[in-house]
Amino acid sequence: MKKSVILLLAPLALLLSGCLGDVMEIFCEVGPDSDHCYQAVAIQESNPDDCAKVEYTPPRDKCHMLIAGNTGDPSACEGVEGGMMSYSVEDCLAAAFKNHNVEDCKSAEDEAKCRAAWGQNGKGCGNEYVWNAATKACDVKKEEKSETENPFENEKVKEDLKSIGDIGQSGYMKLLDWDIAHETDPDRLAGLQNYKEFLENAGEKLEEVTTTFEKLQDLKKIFIDSYDPKDSIENMSASSILSKGFFDHLKDKLTGEDPPTNRSKAEDALTVYEKMLERQKDNDFLQQGRLGRVGETIVGNLKDKATEQLKESAEDIAKAVAGEAFAVVGIVDHALSSFQEAAQKEMFVGLAAAYNRQRDGIAQAHPDWSSEQIHKATVDNVKANPYEDVPNSGFVKYGNIIENGDCKDAGNNPLCIDNRVFWVALDKTWQHGHKK
Repeated sequence: MKKSVILLLAPLALLLSGCLGDVMEIFCEVGPDSDHCYQAVAIQESNPDDCAKVEYTPPRDKCHMLIAGNTGDPSACEGVEGGMMSYSVEDCLAAAFKNHNVEDCKSAEDEAKCRAAWGQNGKGCGNEYVWNAATKACDVKKEEKSETENPFENEKVKEDLKSIGDIGQSGYMKLLDWDIAHETDPDRLAGLQNYKEFLENAGEKLEEVTTTFEKLQDLKKIFIDSYDPKDSIENMSASSILSKGFFDHLKDKLTGEDPPTNRSKAEDALTVYEKMLERQKDNDFLQQGRLGRVGETIVGNLKDKATEQLKESAEDIAKAVAGEAFAVVGIVDHALSSFQEAAQKEMFVGLAAAYNRQRDGIAQAHPDWSSEQIHKATVDNVKANPYEDVPNSGFVKYGNIIENGDCKDAGNNPLCIDNRVFWVALDKTWQHGHKK
């Protein structure tokens, strides 16, 4: 009698202390369905470590996925095994990213680990953080250097600044040189260096344009923002684009999965290329918006003919200096339409297949080479001799795409690629296929 009273009082005491998960675990030990009971406890406590108590793989993987979906913490996907009738890591990550953003990591038990998982999957680290590829972690962004840290007197600079022609004499360039010398982030450094070159060119061509210290600081931010890598196609994952959902996995397990063919692998590469082009289109639009901000920051919002000419001059200087950081909108639409007609698509499939075949050969011939070396050698080889491994390629002359060059230079020719995107898509798709 006393023993049963103790068993009844123990859960009550835990419940009063707020340990609901502990209460549930007591019943899991004696309940008829311990797996789903432990799963419910782990989900209740948002603790993926507790998923390990679930014996069988499908409910254990689902435990991780539900926690990731509830919390927006993709690090909860660690431990997902996948397999017959179960969920994959990709399913779990998709649940974490759906209806969440990286700022939800503020509520995670391990915020740093949560942010690192977002960054690792190309989703960015958040406003105050930057992805560190070397350490696979999200580092806190360095604060803008305060004026007191800089050895030069900012107030004197502000007084002397009346026009862009005064920049050198006022000491503003010394402030900028100090920033560049002490910058360690490569993306921010690239922005600062291009900003300095812009000012040097603007000093010659726009010397009479009035300016202020605050206006120049705004201009500097535009250049630095243009080198923010978080939205780059380099951070997109081919695996997330090509991954199958739960029901596709189930079908493959029940009916058997068809082995990939040269054509299916090439078509996968075009799927990734299309998604990356869509992302690049968004990026181009953002960059073009920044270019307009350069002109407006230089000349203000006046709309007379003289200021419009000055604005155009400022934009021309920015494009000449920063290159792709202020890309021209319109290339992507041409590239997207190039492979969407059935007859034309065959050439693009052929080119992607040639890349895959030649990369397979180069990878086998040079097992000690890095992935970057193999990719570069493959691109160079395909461009130089697209038919090297299939001299009798038939009527599908996919080498014509190489001869036509980049879509920005191809004029009205429908057979072209966006070189910024195409080879990146092929590289990531090939690596995805060889992970399996």
